[in-house]
Amino acid sequence: MLQRKQTLFLFIAGLITLLLLFIPFGHLSTEWAYYRYSAFSVSEATPDNTFIMSTIGNAILLIATSALSFLTIFLYKKRKLQLRLISINMFVVLAAIFTITYIYPNFVFPRNIYLSGATPDYNYVIIISFVSAIGLYFAKKAISKDEAMVRSADRLR
Repeated sequence: MLQRKQTLFLFIAGLITLLLLFIPFGHLSTEWAYYRYSAFSVSEATPDNTFIMSTIGNAILLIATSALSFLTIFLYKKRKLQLRLISINMFVVLAAIFTITYIYPNFVFPRNIYLSGATPDYNYVIIISFVSAIGLYFAKKAISKDEAMVRSADRLR
């Protein structure tokens, strides 16, 4: 049912990851320039926003986790499937956070001539992304309680 509390947790998790697509993760600074790091690209932080590099991998992971959250809401009659999808979604959220904070800055950016030696400066967005993972955890916990309650009611029959 759509009025359950786990629906609210899943909706918040999906909404947060959807919003992360449009908010810059932070900035990268070198000796020569200042760059904006977002889900889709790294661009120079000037009025003309010169495109430097694509970071579409981050966007794909965030879109996947948002879609999984919204899809899981409508599978309320299949609680076991919901639990599996939430587990997968938690893994995807943590993978997205890992790629945003570690893979791109340490392995992808140094290969770019403009971004080699850049130091990342993350803003509050990384903390917000953990709120999505926490929302998924609480949804999983609530669905597990529902499943246990249904099993105990079946035993009484």
